[in-house]
Amino acid sequence: DSTDIFVVSDHGFSTIRRSIDVVALLNKAGFHAAQEFSETPRPGDILVCGNGGTVLFYVRDHDRAVTQRLVDWLQHSDFAGVIFARNKLDGTFPLNAARLDTSNAPDIMMSFRCDGQMQNQFGVAGMIDADWNRKAGEGTHATLSAFDIHNTLIAAGPDLQVGFEDKLPTANVDIAREIIQILDLPLPQEFAGRGLMEARRNLSQKPSTEVRSQILEASRDFSDGRWKQTFQVSRYLAVEYIDEGNGSFTKK
Repeated sequence: DSTDIFVVSDHGFSTIRRSIDVVALLNKAGFHAAQEFSETPRPGDILVCGNGGTVLFYVRDHDRAVTQRLVDWLQHSDFAGVIFARNKLDGTFPLNAARLDTSNAPDIMMSFRCDGQMQNQFGVAGMIDADWNRKAGEGTHATLSAFDIHNTLIAAGPDLQVGFEDKLPTANVDIAREIIQILDLPLPQEFAGRGLMEARRNLSQKPSTEVRSQILEASRDFSDGRWKQTFQVSRYLAVEYIDEGNGSFTKK
């Protein structure tokens, strides 16, 4: 009667539809790409880092011509979902759209394509393309699929309602703030997230239910077709949450 328990996953999961050897495909397309270099890389060489449902591309010396050609190639592929770029490039989102603009961020970050309707062999929806580290039929995460992003939080205790399902946007960034508020500890001045007031017992006032959703879109027209990608975010109170994202190339 005196302890609140929080059970939370760090991410969701999807089933791998196809395992994509991006490094091999890049080299076949005329790039010089590797997972690691045995000697000093030359300008324009690409370091490729697979992270399950996302691939990071580091271009030596940030060569703009190679980076642009890389984006052209990805946008024509049948596996790219959402592309983020360090510098402004048509048909991409800036890294800071998903708060990815760190000091060691890649030149290009690509989330693999996802399909929320396709089912695996067990009838469970949520299929993605993924990197070369796992086989088709296995599970992984790190795309912008809703199945990867929407993880699980189950909580119970004297401060929380029983049988309550939270319909408002929440994320792991909220957990620390929620626990600090329950313990009535002082909050640091700069602290991310929000308290999950709607889930508390004995609410002093009914929380707002106003959620603002926005779909960002980036597209690019080619002589042979069109690339389009989308990225959906929701804002509740002062917190922004990533919902999902995807993209594809449509031939003329």
